[in-house]
Amino acid sequence: MRDRKVIRKTASIQLLADETRMKMIYLLRAKEMTVSQVAGELGLTPQTIYHHIKKLREADMVEVSREERMDHLTESYYRATAGMFYFTDGCRTEEPGTVENVESALEGLKTLGFRIISDAKQTDQLAKLLGDLRRQRKESDIVDRIYQMNDLDSNAQDDLVLFAAFMSMDDDEFERHLEIQRLLRQTLLTRKRSKG
Repeated sequence: MRDRKVIRKTASIQLLADETRMKMIYLLRAKEMTVSQVAGELGLTPQTIYHHIKKLREADMVEVSREERMDHLTESYYRATAGMFYFTDGCRTEEPGTVENVESALEGLKTLGFRIISDAKQTDQLAKLLGDLRRQRKESDIVDRIYQMNDLDSNAQDDLVLFAAFMSMDDDEFERHLEIQRLLRQTLLTRKRSKG
C-alpha cells in the first residue's frame, strides 16, 4: 500500500460522500479484509459491501491484496490502495483561496490559542493573497508524479513538492512569492489581538 495517492477524478471524490464507503476505506486502510469481514464490521449484507467494493476498485481506491482458497471457493482480501488519499480536481494552482477556507483557518488559529480579530475586509485580503500564492506555485503538473514516488515517505514528498515549486520559479517569480508571504504575514499580524 502506498503512503499517499493522488485522486483527480471528480467522480472518485464523490464516492466518499457515501458514509458506508468512507467507513470501508477507513477499515481497509487499517488491514486487509474480505467482503464478509467488512459486512460484519459494518452490520451490512455482503451483497451491499460487494457493490461498494466494486465502485471503490473502479476508482482505484481499493484493490485485491491476496486470494485464499477455502474448500471450493476463492476468498478475496481487499485493502485500500493508499494510507492517505489526496483529492484534487487538477486545478489546484488555479483556484484562489476561498473566504470560507480562510475563515476556517482563522478559527483554527483561535483554537491553537492565537487571539484573532474578525474583519471581513482582511479575510478577503487573506483569501486573495493565498490565491496569489497558489497560482504562483507550478506544481499541478508534477504533484501526481511526486505522490506516486513510493520510495519517499509522506514528509519527503511534501518537501519535494515545495522544492519543485521553488525550482520552477524564475528570480522575479521568487521575489513576488516572498512579497506575497510578507503581505500575508502583515495581514495576519494586524488581525492579532494583544493578550490582556
